[in-house]
Amino acid sequence: MEAPVAMIASFAEVMAWLRGEVRREPGLGRLQLLSESSGAARAAVLIRDRARLAIVEAGRVPPEECDVLVLVGTAESLGSALARLPHHRVHALTLPTPRALLQRAIEEGIRAAQTVLQGRVADQLIDVGLALNRERDPRRVLELILRHARAITGADAGSVYVVEDEGRRLRFRVAHNDSVTADLAEFTLPVSDASIVGHCVRTGEIINIPDLSAETAHAHDRSFDDRFGYETRSMLTVPMRPPQGQVVGAVQLINAKHGRGPLDGPQEFARVHAFSDADARLVQALATQGAVALENAGLYAEIEALFEGFVRASVTAIEQRDPTTSGHSQRVADLTVALAEVVDGSETPAFRDYHFTRQELREIEYAGLLHDFGKVGVREQVLVKAKKLHDAQLERVLERFEHLRTVTQLRWFQAQLAAGRPDEPAALAELHREYARIDAWREVVLRANEPTILIEQVSSAVHEVAGLRFTDAGGRELAVLDDELLQALLVPRGSLTRSEREEVESHVRHTYNFLIQIPWGRALARVPEIAGKHHEYLNGSGYPARLPAADIPIQARLMTVADIFDALTAADRPYKRAVPVARALDILHLEANAGKVDRDALQAFIEARVYERVGLRLI
Repeated sequence: MEAPVAMIASFAEVMAWLRGEVRREPGLGRLQLLSESSGAARAAVLIRDRARLAIVEAGRVPPEECDVLVLVGTAESLGSALARLPHHRVHALTLPTPRALLQRAIEEGIRAAQTVLQGRVADQLIDVGLALNRERDPRRVLELILRHARAITGADAGSVYVVEDEGRRLRFRVAHNDSVTADLAEFTLPVSDASIVGHCVRTGEIINIPDLSAETAHAHDRSFDDRFGYETRSMLTVPMRPPQGQVVGAVQLINAKHGRGPLDGPQEFARVHAFSDADARLVQALATQGAVALENAGLYAEIEALFEGFVRASVTAIEQRDPTTSGHSQRVADLTVALAEVVDGSETPAFRDYHFTRQELREIEYAGLLHDFGKVGVREQVLVKAKKLHDAQLERVLERFEHLRTVTQLRWFQAQLAAGRPDEPAALAELHREYARIDAWREVVLRANEPTILIEQVSSAVHEVAGLRFTDAGGRELAVLDDELLQALLVPRGSLTRSEREEVESHVRHTYNFLIQIPWGRALARVPEIAGKHHEYLNGSGYPARLPAADIPIQARLMTVADIFDALTAADRPYKRAVPVARALDILHLEANAGKVDRDALQAFIEARVYERVGLRLI
């Protein structure tokens, strides 16, 4: 007769069998028993390489953390329990059951848990890769690498080192520790065999130390452990090296542990175990991804620095053409970015839908710095024109007055000689009256030449001067003021004639045409548009295109406020005096009332005291 088949009839017998199997065969996994208050086991979790298989009696609440669940019970209890369970990865085992069937169910369950774990790790690696590809900040790249490396391996602590000084030194950049709170400053150490991480970087080898207390091949600095009462037991150090590249850093993980809680006491370090070969392979894959991302972030930073240098050099070129406006471009950029940050955080109806990313703020900054770049296409004599007449024009007019004075004197002498009375006082007085009249006309020109508002009396006097004629040495009759000079002196406000103003205004078109040639990329694609529309007004009276309000982006509207404000308050313009902040804001209110400037943007500018960003105060 065949021997009777050994049967397992209760959940308690299942637990007893599991305990015996784990003692007999440690490779099966680590067994964690979950007990009730009475001490009876209500569930067990079998852990192998971080894969978690939960064995639970039907009707009991399963553990929160498990990859696969084996539900044990009678056919009746299993039916009702399965109907209530939300868990999708469930294996059912009906009691009573033969020992061989129980053993097979447990082995299949742990293999299924390992498969689930591998899938989860693969998903994590994909997610990490996607996150690293999106990240451009080198420090955040390092943070991502370390966080995910610890999550995948269950490490209690870890750090990342980056190679510097052409491969001669390592910089400690990022550190995490679940059990110790410490603000660790950055430091450097040589790439050498004097440290585990230095040896890893020098050789490019993975160093996996199961127990540092028994380690003799590598020296470990225990100053951190002594300082914070910590105990470094297991350690995994993996080089960060892109494919076909040099080592750029290293990831060092400390104390692989069972469970997620901190190691907050000496007894807790019993949970520490060695990092597995699978851990080393996973971290190597992650470190390789991180190295590529770090290289990409470095290249991106170099490109950013190149763009930044180009922009700054362009601003320098602008300001060298017109040194009197030095600093204007930077101030406009600072004011516009500050105002955009205010808008980004505003909850007012006008701005609650506007938000700017870090890249969009950089786009605004570059547009602000380059908003006047087109002035390189404006003639320098027009660009720096401080008064209504150019220096050469004024010199020519003054020479004509001197010539007129000389002609007057010569005619007087001729008249006196012809009359035979050169010393007659009345005749001499008449000469001085002629001199005074010429000096008065000269003063009219000098007064009209100032870039202030031209009053009617001065305008009439200029017309009188324009009627003066004199004969040059060749016998030609010339006007003291020709049409070109007359039109310049009759400019009602400022220093520019209409044609000169149109030439200056053309700088916006030059700016756009220049900037549109630059391959800004998607992140900075709107730089030309923002810079090219900062002189457009909401009522359609701006330039160069007289655009309607709907075609003027919010970034350009903010820049319009900043540009006008700085032009009014800047103390570096030779053709006008700086006005106080209060007066500048009053003028901007007038512009808003005229429908030119965005009223909401101006209000935000005033309420947030954005002008303080450039050192100004409202007095």
